[in-house]
Amino acid sequence: MAFGTITLTSCDSDDPEPITGGTTEVMENLDAGILNGTLTEDYTLSSTTTYSLTGQFIIDDGATLNIPAGTKILADNGGTDVYIATLMGGTININGSAGNPVIMSSADGNPGDWGGGLTLCGKATTTAGVDATAEVGGFIYGGTDDSDSSGIIRYLQISGTGAQINSESQYNGVSFYAVGSGTLVDNIAVINGDDDGVEFFGGTVEVSNLYLENNSDDSIDWTEGWNGSITNAYISNTVEGFSTVFEGDKDNGNPQFNNITAVSTVGGTALQFKKTSGGTIDGLSLVGYDVDLDMKDGGATSNVIFSDGYTPVAMVEDDASTTDVDESVYTFALNTSAVATVDLSDFDWVDTDISFESSLLQGAVTGDVTLDASIAYVLNSSYIVQDGGKLTIPAGTKITARDGGTGVYIAVLQGGQIDIQGTATNPVVISSASASPGDWGRFNNLW
Repeated sequence: MAFGTITLTSCDSDDPEPITGGTTEVMENLDAGILNGTLTEDYTLSSTTTYSLTGQFIIDDGATLNIPAGTKILADNGGTDVYIATLMGGTININGSAGNPVIMSSADGNPGDWGGGLTLCGKATTTAGVDATAEVGGFIYGGTDDSDSSGIIRYLQISGTGAQINSESQYNGVSFYAVGSGTLVDNIAVINGDDDGVEFFGGTVEVSNLYLENNSDDSIDWTEGWNGSITNAYISNTVEGFSTVFEGDKDNGNPQFNNITAVSTVGGTALQFKKTSGGTIDGLSLVGYDVDLDMKDGGATSNVIFSDGYTPVAMVEDDASTTDVDESVYTFALNTSAVATVDLSDFDWVDTDISFESSLLQGAVTGDVTLDASIAYVLNSSYIVQDGGKLTIPAGTKITARDGGTGVYIAVLQGGQIDIQGTATNPVVISSASASPGDWGRFNNLW
């Protein structure tokens, strides 16, 4: 095997240092369970080895990295200097299974431990043009082959990624740069990311079965005219301070979203579209968000097509006398279904501690539900008794509503029933913590 040196240079002084490493050294490291340097030939990891990702590991043009089911890769806590990237013409095949997913994580899985995450660079089209330069690593991406393949990602759980390089550049959990539709992506979980869960920079790649939990910026972000699709995504936000569930930016490639369920216990914004971006969404369920739709730059709501027939309703300032309505005219509520369109049990292969407490009231009542007066309940968002459902609230039950304004309420639809069984000495009490006017529940008239 010939010995050589491969160097990748960056276009920005804030980017990581150039990678150097002889081919022989890279292969010897792999045999020893270490990922570092640039892979220039095919290699298959072993599921019986726990690998250490100690720096930048790059799969070069013409090389293939195969990762079998059950493989574990532990990344050093190196911030933006630790990542895995596949260059244009390179291939990564992650072949996890429901019983044996592939795990990529730092030792603790804390946000930003290894900021680089996983990056794929493809040859599909992007509005950034042919041979564009990525905002991370100075990698080249973009071409004219929309059916290009960067490989396979199946049953991958990735934790503790994401970091800010500078004010304009970030690493995400998984970044897709002009990745083509020939790439198979099915069952990915991104947990505790310090930026976006997944981000698409142009391209045509289609993703199915996506689980995103507590990614601090956007769960799903796209730009540069991405026109692929996501089918079956479950997003959960239980940590305050996140940005959005969706963020679409720049040109509208009209990506397709089918069956999206997002749940927040901390309010926040669900869908945000910047400039002229948009998309088509079918099977949307949003629970617990303060703002359902934010057309950030005043773009037309018609850019976003809701196949379920949801109509955006403009949100207004609490104080009708104010003249400061710059934000309110761009934010909307949606009469979305409270019934989940994606079952959380579809992702029982994901190793996560998250759970929604039985004392948390949100979503839909479709059968007979009887509350327990000994439990202190929290009304997190809309709690809707559907046609055929029945909600029984026994005497003495106390429900504290989150201060979520119009997004927090109880409603009973036609054909549904509610039985509140309070007594003079033991009433049912439903109130916000401070009982201040307008804390919760002013959207009932939409139902």
